[in-house]
Amino acid sequence: MDYRQGGENGKYEDIMSESVIIQPTWQHKYRDEVMDRMRYTCDPLADAVAERIERARPSQMLDEVYARAKSEGGPFADYVDQCHSTPSWVDWQKVEHAARVNLGFANVRAIALLVSSLVEGYSLSKATHVLIATGRLHQDVMRRVYETSQMTHNMNVPGGLRPGAEGHRTVMEVRLLHAMVRKYLRGRGWETDQYDEPINQEDMAFTIIEFDYLALRGMERMGASLSDDDKVACHHMWRYMAHLNGVCDDMLTDSLDEEIYQYQRIRERQYNPNEEGRLLAQAVITALAGQPPFRLQESLLYELSRICLGDELADVYELPRSAFWLRAVLAYKAANKVATLAHYRVPGVDRISERLNVRMLRAALHKNLPEDPQKRAFRHIS
Repeated sequence: MDYRQGGENGKYEDIMSESVIIQPTWQHKYRDEVMDRMRYTCDPLADAVAERIERARPSQMLDEVYARAKSEGGPFADYVDQCHSTPSWVDWQKVEHAARVNLGFANVRAIALLVSSLVEGYSLSKATHVLIATGRLHQDVMRRVYETSQMTHNMNVPGGLRPGAEGHRTVMEVRLLHAMVRKYLRGRGWETDQYDEPINQEDMAFTIIEFDYLALRGMERMGASLSDDDKVACHHMWRYMAHLNGVCDDMLTDSLDEEIYQYQRIRERQYNPNEEGRLLAQAVITALAGQPPFRLQESLLYELSRICLGDELADVYELPRSAFWLRAVLAYKAANKVATLAHYRVPGVDRISERLNVRMLRAALHKNLPEDPQKRAFRHIS
């Protein structure tokens, strides 16, 4: 099987609507010369901190950074100051709007993130090798999934991304964790000539794409299509999160359309699903089967992943088919269309969904993460 072909017949599906015109500024911004440089650019502020601290739980590392920022200044103060300086372009109304959208559609969005966004990320073989080298998704898959859910939950509560809030702090902790992973891999002979820098700017940008565009696309393929205003707000939120998480200005996108073009460019350059990606994709889906809060059958998860990814990549991953569960997926898609219509047309439905989903997510996190906050990677559950 040819692992390198991009899309059916070499074409990309659902990349952008016909009404979107590729801007010359995008083509210049994401030309190969720039993108090549981004693969050797990481996060200097966080990396400077990582060089001066020892590995610990991310919450403990951030405690140390705050303390040493006060006592020593230097790289510690630089990191804290940058994270607590909100760019002038941030619109808090849009950020809060996006958080409500994320909560209102939390169920279908979570499924899209897990069986679509996360799994498609494994088609970028160089980025995937970081996970293989650290064992981060072979060891205790579900704990990693719940920690990611913890981050997004903390971001989505009211005011969660304001400087000093728990969501803001969690993103700072994730950023430090990535810097420590880079330090760990470099100290163990990471093959930069073969894999480029670990967790580089191009990889970091694709992670944001997974949480924004690919999640939206997965939701749409499962029947939940957001309004244009909601999509704009979600893009704005993830643009700010990208900045906070160390993505440089050159890789920040100004619109969802630009983000989709950025996705296309990265996929053109890095799409190379291999055996490592196939094993990770299957391992994650298998681990998700029967897990709270959704408790979905493994065969159903495979069909959901297939409808989100498309047959080309699903076939590369050798995701099994099931006619029975395909019918269940189509029924779920129809139900999501009805629920989405109600969300936008029936007064009060959106608020009810937000309240129910935040309670469900909070309960799931408390049940599946360590009870003692000091034993969690990220201490807080909002």
